[in-house]
Amino acid sequence: VLLHCNTKMIRAFLALLIVSAACLAVDATQGFDLSYFQGDVSQSSFDCLYDNGYEFGIIQATAGTGGYNPYVADDVNRGKAAGICCMDVYVFPDTSQDASSSMTTLINNLLSDGALTNNMVWMDIEGTQYWSSSCTDNVNWLSEAISTIEGMYNGCGQSTCVGIYSSASQWDPIMCDTTDFSSYQLWWAYYDNDPSFSDFSPFGGWSSPNIKQYKGTTSVCSTQIDVDYY
Repeated sequence: VLLHCNTKMIRAFLALLIVSAACLAVDATQGFDLSYFQGDVSQSSFDCLYDNGYEFGIIQATAGTGGYNPYVADDVNRGKAAGICCMDVYVFPDTSQDASSSMTTLINNLLSDGALTNNMVWMDIEGTQYWSSSCTDNVNWLSEAISTIEGMYNGCGQSTCVGIYSSASQWDPIMCDTTDFSSYQLWWAYYDNDPSFSDFSPFGGWSSPNIKQYKGTTSVCSTQIDVDYY
C-alpha cells in the first residue's frame, strides 16, 4: 500500500511539473524589433513572423540616427494586419538637434502617417558617441524629448506612452546611472539567448524590466530582426 501511495504521489508531482511548465510557456511572450535598415519589409514576412509565434513588434521610427523612417507606418500596419497584437515604435535620436523640435517633427510624422494609434514610443539610449560627454546635458535632453512626446501623444491607454530602451553598460556612461526615469517602462538589452528576467541586475532605479531584448541579429522570414521577450 505504501509503495502504491508513493507511486501515486510521484505521478501527481510529475503532472504538476508538466502543468507548471506549460503555464510558464504560455506566460512567455516572444516578440521582435526591426530596424530602418531592413527597408520595406513585405506583408508576407510579417505573416511569417506571426505564424512563427512572434506576438509583438517594435519598429524603428527614425532613419539611422535621426531623420524619419519612410517604412515605419507600413511596417506597423502590416504587423497589425498579420495579427501581431502590439506594434510599437522606437526612436534612435539625433541628440545634436534640439530635443523639442526634433521630437515634434517626428511625432507629427508618425501621427500623420497612422503609425501611432494605441502603441508605445521607446527611446533608444545607447552609444556614447551619439551623446554628450556631460551626463547632465544628456538627462536634460532626454527629459525634454520625453516631455514633448507626452504632450503630443497619449493614445496607448497608459499613464505614459513612452518607455526606455537601454542596458546598464550604456545607461551608466551616458546618464551616470540617474534614477530620474525609473518610473518609465524599461526595455532591457542583454544578449544571452535566454528569454527570462532572472538574470537582471538593477540599474537606473529599475528593479525589473518590462521587455528583454535577448538575441541580436536573427535571419527569419526573409528579413532580419532582434528577438525580444516579456
